[in-house]
Amino acid sequence: MPVWPKDSPKAIAMRTRLRHDVAPNVPCGGKARLTGLMGLADFVAVADPELAANAMLCAIHQATWLLGRQIASQGREFEKNGGFRERLYALRFKSRSAQASGESESPQCPECDQPMVLRVARQGTHAGAEFWGCSAYPQCRAIRPISSSAEPAH
Repeated sequence: MPVWPKDSPKAIAMRTRLRHDVAPNVPCGGKARLTGLMGLADFVAVADPELAANAMLCAIHQATWLLGRQIASQGREFEKNGGFRERLYALRFKSRSAQASGESESPQCPECDQPMVLRVARQGTHAGAEFWGCSAYPQCRAIRPISSSAEPAH
């Protein structure tokens, strides 16, 4: 089967059809009609072998081109902002520096007088909610709600 050259009228028309998920009103002769990327599987099932093969090749080339752009974009983002570990380290370093210099506005633990740390509940009825927890955990289990500076809950 012939593979269509990239700039042939047939390949350009096929890329136009595949550019959109659904492309109604696209003229197509023969026994099959390709109406966008979402209809590719149905089209391939009934189209002439040459049309089906070249449609799949066009879809593969478009996917490869898009993936290449995404990888390049992620590379630029990584170069500019670093990876997950670098950003996490920077945040933790900033938080620890603020606590060490006394800039932190965290309350003191009412039970052991250690600074409290901002935490997030992982489970239970308050899952996802922030709260103050003692930095001496697990030796001290005192907690305090964020919204209130009232007595700590246990």
